[in-house]
Amino acid sequence: MDYRKEYQRWLDKNIMIDELQGMNTGEIEECFYKELTFGTGGIRAVMGPGPNKLNVYTIRKNTEGYARYIEDYGNKEAGVIIAYDNRLHSKEFALEAAKVLASHDIKVYLFDELRPTPELSFAVRCLKCTGGIVITASHNPPEYNGYKIYDHHGCQCVPRDTDVIIDYIKKVEDLLSIEIDESKVENIIYIGKEIDEVYYKRLLEVQERPELKKNIKIVYTPLHGTGNVAVRTMLKRLEYDVHVVKEQCTPDPNFSQTESPNPENKKSFTKSIALAKQIDADLIIATDPDCDRLGVVVKHHNSYEFLTGNQTGAILLEYLLATKKEKGTLPSNGIVFNTIVTSDLGTKVCDKYGVEVESTLTGFKYIGDKIREYKGQKTFLFGYEESYGYMIKDFTRDKDGVQSSILIAECCNYYKTLNKTLIDVLNDIYDEYGYVSDIQESKTLPGIEGQKKMEQIVNQYRYGDIKEIDDRKVVAKEDYKLSIRTDQSGETPLTLPKSNVIKLFLEDGSWIVVRPSGNEPKIKYYKNIWRKE
Repeated sequence: MDYRKEYQRWLDKNIMIDELQGMNTGEIEECFYKELTFGTGGIRAVMGPGPNKLNVYTIRKNTEGYARYIEDYGNKEAGVIIAYDNRLHSKEFALEAAKVLASHDIKVYLFDELRPTPELSFAVRCLKCTGGIVITASHNPPEYNGYKIYDHHGCQCVPRDTDVIIDYIKKVEDLLSIEIDESKVENIIYIGKEIDEVYYKRLLEVQERPELKKNIKIVYTPLHGTGNVAVRTMLKRLEYDVHVVKEQCTPDPNFSQTESPNPENKKSFTKSIALAKQIDADLIIATDPDCDRLGVVVKHHNSYEFLTGNQTGAILLEYLLATKKEKGTLPSNGIVFNTIVTSDLGTKVCDKYGVEVESTLTGFKYIGDKIREYKGQKTFLFGYEESYGYMIKDFTRDKDGVQSSILIAECCNYYKTLNKTLIDVLNDIYDEYGYVSDIQESKTLPGIEGQKKMEQIVNQYRYGDIKEIDDRKVVAKEDYKLSIRTDQSGETPLTLPKSNVIKLFLEDGSWIVVRPSGNEPKIKYYKNIWRKE
C-alpha cells in the first residue's frame, strides 16, 4: 500500500480531517502503510485515522467481512449480539457494527449500556445467537480499543473460524465505501436488564458453600470498567460486606483515577489498598475494564499481599477440589484446563485430587473450545490462565471476572473460619509441592521496527542453539509454529494449533516460554522456575 496516496485519499474525502492535518510524516506512514490485521484474537489497536488504526471505517470493514461470512455460514435470523465497554468510542463503534449487520438483514441485539465481556458470552448462548461482537481493549491504555468476534457457543472464535472470517474481511475492497442502509437501523433490538437477571441467577451456581455466614470485609474496584454493576450486584445479593473505591466506579474512558487499568499491575491497587487499610478489609479484588480478569490482594497479618494469576488459580483449585471431595461431588471424569504458559503449581494440586489437566495454547478461546469438544464426555471443573482469567461454570465460554469474584470471596470467607488467610493456603500448597517462581516479563516494541525486532528475538529462540538458562540445562524445546518438539530422543509432532510460540524445558522441571502478543506490540516471556533445594 502506498501510504502517501492512501493518506491523500482520506484527505480528499474529508475524513477525520482534523487528525489528518496535524500528522507528521512518520505518523502518516504508521497509520497508512498497511491495513489493520484481524488476528486470531480479533483486533486490539490504537485509535486514530487510517487503515492501520481503529476507527469507524476499520470497524465497518471488519464487520462487513463478518456479515458476509454469516450470510454464507451463519444464521441471519438467529442474530448477532453486541456489547461494549467504557472506552472512548466504544458505544459509537458498537452502533456502527450493528448498522453494518442490520444492512445485511442480520438481526442485531445491542446492549443498551456497557456490559462485562463474559455477559456477552453468556447472552450469545442465552439468546441462541449465531455469534457476538465485543468492543473492548481489555486492560490496555486509554488510547486503545478493540474488536472481538464470538461463535454461537459464546466462545471467542478460534482459528478454524477466524481464518475464514479473515478471508471475507480481506475481500472487502474499500473500507471508505461501505454502505449503511439507514432504513434498516430501526430493526436493531436493544437489550438490557432482562439478560442481566438471567445471568445473575446463573452466577449463583458458582457458590460451593452458600450456607456459610459471611464474615469478611471486601474492598472492590472495577477500575472504571464494566464490572461495577455486575460484581457489586452479586456480592451485595450474597450479603458480603463490600466497600468500593468510589472514584474508580465511574466509567471514565481515560482511567484518570487509577495508575493502571490492569489488575495484573500492582499500581492498579494503590487506592484500594489505602481504603482496605482504613477499614481493615480481609480481601481486595479488582476487575479489568471489560471484567473478564480478576486481580487479588489479601490481608496477611499486618500487610496486604498481591497474588499473581497463577497463585490465585492454585488457591481456587485447592478450595474447589477439596470442597467437592469433602461433599462427595467431585466427578470421576472431571477436567481442568489451563494454557501452555500457566504455572505447573495448579497442575500439582489437580494431581493430588486425581483430576485431569489439559493445556491449550494461550488464549481463553481455546479453553472454551475444549469445553465444547468434550461436552458429554468429561465434566468441566475449572479453566484458568496466568493472565488473571478464570472460569468456574461453563454457562459462559470465556474467562469471567464476575464468577471469579464470587468464588474468591467465598474462598477467603471459608478459610477465615479456619483462621487462615489465602496466603496461609498458598504457603500450605508450596510446603506440599515445592516453591515455584512464576514470572512474566514483557517488552513493548511498537511500530514497523518493533515488529521486525520481535521476529528477530523469536527466531533466536527458534533456530539458536540454547543449551542453558539460569544455570539450568535445556532438555527440550517445543515450537508451536513448526509443530515440533525436540529433545534427546529426536523430533516428535505437536498436535496443538500452530502459533508463534517457543517453550524451552529445563532439567529440573522449570520452563520458559517466548511469545509475541497477538493483541499488543509486545514480546512476552513466561517463566516457571522451581526453587533449588
